[in-house]
Amino acid sequence: MAQLTNPIGSQNIVDRFADYVPPAANQGITWGTNAVPFGEMSTAYFGGDTGGKGIGINGNSIGSTGSTIAAQGIYNTVLNETKVYTRIRRMRAVLFVDGGGGNNGSRTTPGVVYDSTAMSHLNDNYQQIISVDQSDLYANNIISAGGLDSLFASMRAVYNTARENTTTIQINVCHASCHSSCHSSRGRR
Repeated sequence: MAQLTNPIGSQNIVDRFADYVPPAANQGITWGTNAVPFGEMSTAYFGGDTGGKGIGINGNSIGSTGSTIAAQGIYNTVLNETKVYTRIRRMRAVLFVDGGGGNNGSRTTPGVVYDSTAMSHLNDNYQQIISVDQSDLYANNIISAGGLDSLFASMRAVYNTARENTTTIQINVCHASCHSSCHSSRGRR
């Protein structure tokens, strides 16, 4: 765990932020580019693997070395980074067989054949809009370690709420085992 220094530096701020939101986001991810709910779901829905997302900011994102660190710059930078993490969220994956007769394999009946919800590392299309109170960070206010920790705890709390917002992705297939039993055999007809 990073400790805030005196004086606080921009990279130190990022290192401290990294103790709050990234660990909350990267825990318990079940589905990602390396683990999809079912074979018919494209990895294009996902923005990374089940290992999670690395931090995408550094000290220069807040301010270059030797420059004055502005409160609004800190807020905007960590808020935008937290928004990126909101794509790691609950996803309900549904596989729906919409074809009639002629189905074969293990999914012979039309209708929902798979319906499960788990934490997923989705792509940027699933990023959410969030806002966080910035009462401790405003122009001409001296930034304190406690104020930064309070802001980062608020970012984590807002993220944790967004994490539980479930998005549903339904994949419709004509029948079970489409690619292996039907479409690949068309060339042999």
